[in-house]
Amino acid sequence: MAIRPLSAAILLMLSAQAGLAETPDADTAPLSAIPWLSETLEKPVPRPEPPAKPLDPASAIQVAPLDSPDRGAAGLFAPNAAGLPGPPWDASNAADVIPLIAGMGALEHPALRDLFRSLVLVEATAPAGDAEAFLLARVDALLKMGDLEAAQALLERAGPDTPALFRRWFDISLLLGTEDRGCATLKAKPDLSPNYETQVFCLARAGRWPTAALTLETATALGRIDPAARDRLARFLDPEIFEGEAPAPLPDPLTPLDFRILEAVGEPIPTGQLPLAFAHSDLRHIIGWKSQIEAAERLARAGNLPSTALLGIYTARRAAASGGVWDRVSLIQKLDIALTARNAGDVAALLPALSQAMHEARLESVLAEMIAPRLSRIELPADVRALAYELALLSNSRAAFAPPPDNADLPPNLAFAASLAQDIPAAEAAPNALASALRAGLSAARVPDRHAGMVAEGRVGEALLLAIRDLADGPGADPADAGDAIGLLAGLGMTDIARQAALQVLLLDPRG
Repeated sequence: MAIRPLSAAILLMLSAQAGLAETPDADTAPLSAIPWLSETLEKPVPRPEPPAKPLDPASAIQVAPLDSPDRGAAGLFAPNAAGLPGPPWDASNAADVIPLIAGMGALEHPALRDLFRSLVLVEATAPAGDAEAFLLARVDALLKMGDLEAAQALLERAGPDTPALFRRWFDISLLLGTEDRGCATLKAKPDLSPNYETQVFCLARAGRWPTAALTLETATALGRIDPAARDRLARFLDPEIFEGEAPAPLPDPLTPLDFRILEAVGEPIPTGQLPLAFAHSDLRHIIGWKSQIEAAERLARAGNLPSTALLGIYTARRAAASGGVWDRVSLIQKLDIALTARNAGDVAALLPALSQAMHEARLESVLAEMIAPRLSRIELPADVRALAYELALLSNSRAAFAPPPDNADLPPNLAFAASLAQDIPAAEAAPNALASALRAGLSAARVPDRHAGMVAEGRVGEALLLAIRDLADGPGADPADAGDAIGLLAGLGMTDIARQAALQVLLLDPRG
């Protein structure tokens, strides 16, 4: 059988000497704080600076359009809309703020996570120093959290018109399934210097298969693409000539571009062990239900999927088996029916087992958001009132600040949390050192000494980042540091956030 022209071009390329396909020099490869970002763009070659010219006073004046904010200052909302006391970075230096943002670990307390996200997304004067590095740190923090839509919105607000910014924007488009838009932007802005892998991918997406094959052949001859990437792209362009062969070895790290190419050639990669940002790909309807559930749970746990959306996925169809995720599905479905029918007996029978199952999956706060408002509308038996009230305290609903049932038998820790939600409880009511410190922080009339100097200097954002870090260990947090962190929030007038954070630190243990 005659070989098609495209196949012939690919076979000719693959038969070329291996020495022509040397890996590009590592010293010229783009660097990133997120190792799985695609090498979407080549590192631009520095241009020689023009000779310096003397400035007169008029030429020293810089003018920028009012609708084009400084890149580092770009954000999605004003400080007051996020509940912040004012611009967070006025007196800070980017060199001090960037490590605090980049070093923030996983945040499993919703109040802390929301505060961190607000600091990352707020539109405010950037700290002194490298504005683009500050913006990249914020975008990378959102990518690490798996918050692709917020990262995309922030990049589009700033304008992804530099290689580093576009690289991230293009990767997001790959993970969200909007890569055609990314390719169209690349075609319109060739100055962004796409590398050969991206060129080949976008040419193929546009249906220009012969040009894509020729571009791949050229890149191979020039040694601008490594052999493994060349083989993956060759399979992408014409998978028929590789029929019967073993799958290509997986790249490490796997980039979004690799992920989409392997999916296109019929070698999809499960996202369970991949960075959180990849989980969005498993929410598509073409993905199996179990994989959808697991991806949705990962994203909901990180605060990137509403509890209502997770409930919709849980209840999409009947559980196919038992054990693990299927037990949670079955219990959620039964409880949803009982809540809809306001059947207090069935709710009481199901709630303890479901709460334990969600605790084991580190989804307690998600369950609280999902069902606490509905639980509050049902007169429950006495033996589950304490559990229902604990879920209310963990939720972000009005139920969190409602008084406990008069006849609820609350254990000491929960009784203290209940009084904390209503008002400042008496000191002797605190069941342990952490609870006592959180109480003292909430009752503080001013910012604690530990943070007072930083706040007085106008470095409020830095102080808040340190507070988030000090509270993130939950019950394992150092009591003095945790108390000062809550005191900072209360002293800045962020009382509701302080109270919600204190409740979640008391009741949620991220250590499991």
